[in-house]
Amino acid sequence: MIGLQIADIKDFTTKLFLRETFDSFEVTEAEFVTGFRVAIDGHLTEPEKGQRYSGWSAVRPLAFQVIRGRELPHSFHIVLRLSDANVAKTLTSLGLPYTAEDIGGLFLNLRYEHKQITAVTGCSFQTFTLDKTLEREWDQVVRRFFRHHKIPFEEV
Repeated sequence: MIGLQIADIKDFTTKLFLRETFDSFEVTEAEFVTGFRVAIDGHLTEPEKGQRYSGWSAVRPLAFQVIRGRELPHSFHIVLRLSDANVAKTLTSLGLPYTAEDIGGLFLNLRYEHKQITAVTGCSFQTFTLDKTLEREWDQVVRRFFRHHKIPFEEV
């Protein structure tokens, strides 16, 4: 697990809310605080093809409507999860001995508060393991993802 402080908030929020940059993720939950609080549960009411959560691409327009306006939101918290299909691809590309069924989720937690955005990685397994290889590799994948999309960050 690593924490990354986002250096350019305006560019990051543009990529998050207006571009397809994070559309390979699903959203498990999100909360936005403006003049009021909006909470989103990303669980699909009718799961399809093994997908349990809504894609960020479906939630993104709603999230943007909530935060847009003259004033910045007070805060937001978004929990993104790599889709099972992308988890399988990631495991294969990293050459790790796990299957997508072994993994509870590869997460990217985004939090905006006090005029700062922090991204924190997370990894959960379906069973207990002391092996931290996947966690370290996921941290590297997120760093590469940010660099690829020209998202400047500092580790915190």
